[in-house]
Amino acid sequence: MNEQIILLQEIKSALWLLIYLVGIGVAFNILRAVFSSYRTIKNELENAFYTTTSAMFENGDYDEVIEHCNKHLKKKPKEAYGYWFLGKAHFQKKEYEKAKSFFIKTIEIYPTWEEEWVSPYLNKIDAAINTANKASQQTPKSGAAKL
Repeated sequence: MNEQIILLQEIKSALWLLIYLVGIGVAFNILRAVFSSYRTIKNELENAFYTTTSAMFENGDYDEVIEHCNKHLKKKPKEAYGYWFLGKAHFQKKEYEKAKSFFIKTIEIYPTWEEEWVSPYLNKIDAAINTANKASQQTPKSGAAKL
């Protein structure tokens, strides 16, 4: 009889251990689902910024893009897309120095974007500035003698 009581107590302990382990497994899966949902929501919010800003840019609403990016960057100052879109918008407005500074800020955050995303714009900016400088050098000065 004593052996049966000891055996029942061991079974009881094993059942409690099993319940404990199952509970930990359930809690772990719930936490994993919560974190997965958080990441999904975070990614969707980031995609929403990119999608919205891209649509504004494609519509030629460059001032809106600038305003939208500035608001976004106040909340997320390390958001490279914000600086990249600011650079693109200022480039389209022919504000080359501002554009250049935002593209450089983009590279500071994500150096891997330089070759594919930023350098093409920096090259266009340099070309536009060189063209403007050449044009201003070739323009006759207003005080020049007339023939």
